[in-house]
Amino acid sequence: MVVTPDAGGHLNDPDLNHVAPAKLLAIDWNSVKVSSDAEALALWNQIAPTGDDWQQRLDEIPQPSPIQLALAVALLRGGNFACVAPAQACHAPLEVAATKPDATFTDPCLRRELALWSIDQLDAEDAPQLRDALKQIAALPPPESQLVADAIRLASADPALTFDLIAIAWKAGQHDLVNGMMSSLDEAHQVEAATKLHVDGAFEALTATTQRPVFLGALADEQLDWKTRAQAMAELAGDDDKLAPDLQKALITATKSPSCETAAAAAHVLDRHGEHAYVPFKPVATQADKLTHGLCVTTAYEQEARSDERSPFTSYLPARGLELVTVTYDPYSDVDTDGDGDPHTNRVTDLVARASAELPDLPDFLGALRHCAKGTCSSDDHDFKLVWKNGLLTRLEILEKPPCQKP
Repeated sequence: MVVTPDAGGHLNDPDLNHVAPAKLLAIDWNSVKVSSDAEALALWNQIAPTGDDWQQRLDEIPQPSPIQLALAVALLRGGNFACVAPAQACHAPLEVAATKPDATFTDPCLRRELALWSIDQLDAEDAPQLRDALKQIAALPPPESQLVADAIRLASADPALTFDLIAIAWKAGQHDLVNGMMSSLDEAHQVEAATKLHVDGAFEALTATTQRPVFLGALADEQLDWKTRAQAMAELAGDDDKLAPDLQKALITATKSPSCETAAAAAHVLDRHGEHAYVPFKPVATQADKLTHGLCVTTAYEQEARSDERSPFTSYLPARGLELVTVTYDPYSDVDTDGDGDPHTNRVTDLVARASAELPDLPDFLGALRHCAKGTCSSDDHDFKLVWKNGLLTRLEILEKPPCQKP
């Protein structure tokens, strides 16, 4: 007896009987020959990927096949992968834009997606023929990072090319990405990255014990982040009670650094080794720019000072104390409480005794001291107006800025 399957049974279960998706490409792959970039680009035009269906279209390419390699090489050599979304708010970091469904082959955002696909089709031995293309990709600035990282990893079998790409990426502002790649380099390239490229992450891969000259050089390298230089100081000083002569000389020089945090860090190391003369009390100067830089160093110094240390800040103040003006901004207020004609601002003026005066407890004060012009130092959120008289800080105005408005 012949048994007929139940038409409504498991044989017709849609979860088991998948229907093959309709083909999007009318291409006879057996007849496709691609022997040049021009022919590969012509094939790309036939494939005609869009932001909505590029993955499905590329899935129809025979795998594996030389066609994939030819398409990938031609795409990468063509460039045009910068895909950045408009800033969504003031001071907001840039982001990679989403690919629009109607994006076509010339759209940078779709080309970025295709570039990531292309690199996945390649092996390390393909990198030499794409040297120039990989360098162009490495030069992409943030917010791009994934494509740059993939390009560098593709060249991993060629140490010289890898280092060239890392150097280009660092110059393009890919600092977080490059810092994270330092452990993959050999020591010679790590030293070169530290001394010639000024890559902070290289010092995480090196040690002061084996590379003492490199670490000493870091103290004078103004292109390194201050945290890197401070860490180099700490590693060189170690737990020794006495500083080595070469280190002491380098630290004394570092106290004169334009970087407030670096100068402060050097002063701390010297002070904790008995060299108290470098604690940043007010400089003997009357020029506003020198006084402001000194205050910047003092601010950085106090952020790392012990609670029982005497505050150098009071050395900047006159005997009568500091006139402190604080202006806050309330976008919702409709009452002019301080009578200045602006209902959104509220001004409070105090005379703070010298002995009890403290630096502003604001995270942006130190950063603002690096950006001063005509007595006003600015951050994203505040303006700080410094009034100097006879070499002393007599008045400090802290003005909160209105909320940033997107243009």
